[in-house]
Amino acid sequence: MTITFGAMPHICTGGVTSAVEAYSAAGGLAHGSLDATAYVCPAHVDTARTMWTDQGLSPFTAQAAKPNTTRCGAITDFRPTTDTPA
Repeated sequence: MTITFGAMPHICTGGVTSAVEAYSAAGGLAHGSLDATAYVCPAHVDTARTMWTDQGLSPFTAQAAKPNTTRCGAITDFRPTTDTPA
C-alpha cells in the first residue's frame, strides 16, 4: 500500500475539526474502499467534499481526533501512485 501526504491548495490557519474521507466503490458497496482523507477546519469542509466528489469519490465527514496539530488542508492519500518511466 502506498501512502502519500499532501495538502489542499488553500492556505488556512484554522483548527482542524473534521476529517473528510474519500471512498470509492468496491465489493458492491458505494463506500467500499477508503482512498484518502482531508483534514479541515469548519470553513473548508464543503471545499474538501467538493474536491473528492470532483475526483469521482464519495465523501464522508467525520469528527477529527482531538487533540490534533494537523494543519487545515492536510491530506493522507492511500491510492496507488502511477509513476511513469521517463
